[in-house]
Amino acid sequence: MSEVALLVEGLAAGYGPLKIVRGVSLACRPHELTVLLGRNGAGKTTTLSAIAGLIPTMEGTVSLFGTPQTGTTVDRVQAGVGLVQEGKRVFRARSVEDNLRLGGYSIRRTRGAISDGIDRAYERFPILKEKRRDVAGSLSGGQQQMLAIAQALMPQPTVLMLDEPSAGLAPAIVEQVFGEIASLAKDGLCVLLVEQLIDHSLAVADRVAVLDGGQITIDTDIASLDNLDRLRESYLGTSFTEAGSADGRERTPRT
Repeated sequence: MSEVALLVEGLAAGYGPLKIVRGVSLACRPHELTVLLGRNGAGKTTTLSAIAGLIPTMEGTVSLFGTPQTGTTVDRVQAGVGLVQEGKRVFRARSVEDNLRLGGYSIRRTRGAISDGIDRAYERFPILKEKRRDVAGSLSGGQQQMLAIAQALMPQPTVLMLDEPSAGLAPAIVEQVFGEIASLAKDGLCVLLVEQLIDHSLAVADRVAVLDGGQITIDTDIASLDNLDRLRESYLGTSFTEAGSADGRERTPRT
């Protein structure tokens, strides 16, 4: 079994005095895609934000290849933690190539590293090369999501976290984005994915963890997940139809 890339132990985090998650523990290895599921408000985004250093850790530890991470967000990026936040957060008034250069701010001291990163981004996402001089705000939603992922990949992270990458995307584009995310894990990254599209997520995941009430209630490899209906209904509150959910409309419970 390969070395653990990301190890979270007893994590508690929140906003101000409000503790949103408590006692969260999970591990992710290279070449492994872990999907973190949970109903709205369960603490999924809070967990990713704490791992990335965007909010302080109240309790517990976050380690990368055995090294505790206690520094700023920039420190964690330089250590190998990448985060794609929800909402296709790109610099809409800047060109595609400028966005990629900004994504590589932490590696500016390395000669040629940014140019190499841009070349890798264009190889992975050829449409970005075609659009490299266009402002990011003119791209389609799917293209903006690809740009957001490419930005996070510029410093060559070893751990990549993605928060709701399907949000607002058409179903056909969702399939493409999920395919790219799965390929990142196959290429060696430890990928931690937060998603509401259960079936899409489980189709590409190696492991699944479920947050409920701020705590992990399921943590297992996909091969050991023997009751998908129980996962949907008992831990997510209901069964969801995915028809229409990928284009940004509210998920509809099945009765």
